Amino acid sequence: MQEFLQPCIELAEQAGMAIMAIYKQPDIGRQVKSDDTPVTKADIAANDVLVKGLRELAPDIPIMSEETPIPALADRQHWQRYWLLDPMDGTGEFILQSGDFAVNIALVEDNHPVLGVIHWPAKNITYYASYKHGAFKKSEQGTQQISVAQPAGLTLAVSRRQKLEAVSQYLNTSFDTIALGSCSLKACIIAEGKADCFMRIGPTGEWDTGASQIIVEEAGGCITDAEFNPLTYNQRESTENPDFIVMGHPDWEWQKMINPHQRSHHD
Repeated sequence: MQEFLQPCIELAEQAGMAIMAIYKQPDIGRQVKSDDTPVTKADIAANDVLVKGLRELAPDIPIMSEETPIPALADRQHWQRYWLLDPMDGTGEFILQSGDFAVNIALVEDNHPVLGVIHWPAKNITYYASYKHGAFKKSEQGTQQISVAQPAGLTLAVSRRQKLEAVSQYLNTSFDTIALGSCSLKACIIAEGKADCFMRIGPTGEWDTGASQIIVEEAGGCITDAEFNPLTYNQRESTENPDFIVMGHPDWEWQKMINPHQRSHHD
């Protein structure tokens, strides 16, 4: 597993360069997929880089990507390990040119992420982790190990575009906020201690949490569904996630601060 880490970091950065080459083009090839989510030439270009690179790196490991057809559960349920990709998490942010989009690569073994790389092309920052080896942040200032923040004042990572009330109604405590696009980048700022919690209400896929989960876990936090149950990978026909919560330091009394019973009902 460790032998895959550096090649995956390099692949994520190459995919990031492919994205940035399209970022300022007048025609980004925006289309709408069958699930009403947007896709651009950048999503496809990043996917091509990742799939080609991973097939060369490990020809025997299957690949599940947001941008390629998902095999039926009967064809994939016996996969012992596989790559789980979101070539560009935050396509809406890419379209708005906020800079808040990321390349996500996860390796899943026995239905749990064990390696994750999240690259932030606009800032040339890469977060990565592997099972029992810690979580790290690589930037132009160098590489450092990261960890979740000790409990102090609660800081909630929120979307730039979602109304704050959509998540604040489920918290039983006061909090500050930090706004950022892309699910995976919000998870990463929790892993590095810049925020404490992120609540995602709305549709996402397993590829939105795979890399984030191992990075957050190795930094000392956790990701669960809205009822504090573990997320599942490759165990259902649908690859859609439930609403989920990214939580930082375990010393916070999360189950008292967040009302999961309320959260079980969509507005």
